[in-house]
Amino acid sequence: MKESKIKLNSGCIKIFKFLSLLYEDKADYDAVCSIFKEDISQTDNNIQVVLNKYLNALKVFGIKVLKKKNKFVMENSLYSFPFDFEDLKSINLLSDTCNAFPDSEAVQNLKKLLKNIMIRMNNEDRNKMDVIFNRHDFSFYYSDLRSQIEQCEKICKNDYIVDVVYIKNNKEHKCSCKPKEVIYDFKQAYLVAYDIHKNEKLEIPLPNIMSLVELPQKSNSSELPTTVVFKLKGPLAKIYKLKENEYTLNFEKDGSQVVVNKDEPFDKLFSRLMRYGKNCEIISPKFLRNEFISIIDKMLNNYSN
Repeated sequence: MKESKIKLNSGCIKIFKFLSLLYEDKADYDAVCSIFKEDISQTDNNIQVVLNKYLNALKVFGIKVLKKKNKFVMENSLYSFPFDFEDLKSINLLSDTCNAFPDSEAVQNLKKLLKNIMIRMNNEDRNKMDVIFNRHDFSFYYSDLRSQIEQCEKICKNDYIVDVVYIKNNKEHKCSCKPKEVIYDFKQAYLVAYDIHKNEKLEIPLPNIMSLVELPQKSNSSELPTTVVFKLKGPLAKIYKLKENEYTLNFEKDGSQVVVNKDEPFDKLFSRLMRYGKNCEIISPKFLRNEFISIIDKMLNNYSN
């Protein structure tokens, strides 16, 4: 009994030493092997068998460790911290801008900080961050659109005004816009652009684009955020979940909720709000309110004929 307890304690101490190296980002292959050299000498097992035994033990406790080149790295921590939406926005901002710092030492320290934060972030918050900030790259799905993707990515870098002709609701549309980026989801690839005349953010499916013509005009227009205010009434107003680009202006006495939405493409916003029927009212801007009413009238006419 005593001997088995000694072996158990010895194994625990080795795991804690291994964890210490992982948390300090010093888990080089040789340093890790030195921790478990006693196990190798006492058994006929080679180092890989021994390492697998301890890696599997950590996996049981939810700690994932990977070997990258000549080093072991921790993918997640035994303990995780909860992050709210504002935390995730701050982490994303720091991640996007840290390479712009002129001090190389500061950049390395920030990257180390971000790595430690990500290690201590639970899977739910990681997935939430990936979804919110479009970190998933589905571009490999779209080999049939490769030439179109490359063309769109090129015009986004050139920073010129572009005339785009595209199909929407089975009709041809044309706009002058400022191309921003190409984004992907598991269903479609899109060109994100800013309509300089309507002050509207567009997400145009690439297969719907008929033509792209760069104009000899640099994009110097400032982008104005498009703010849409709408009111939700009835029981659904109380359980409406705000999107990341929305906030509640106020709740009224009758239980209705006034919501402010910023920069969501109008077609996406309309498709969401249509499901609320008579319990949704767009308050401003006026032109968007009228457009929403027009869409509803056309839909009702289709069913009344």
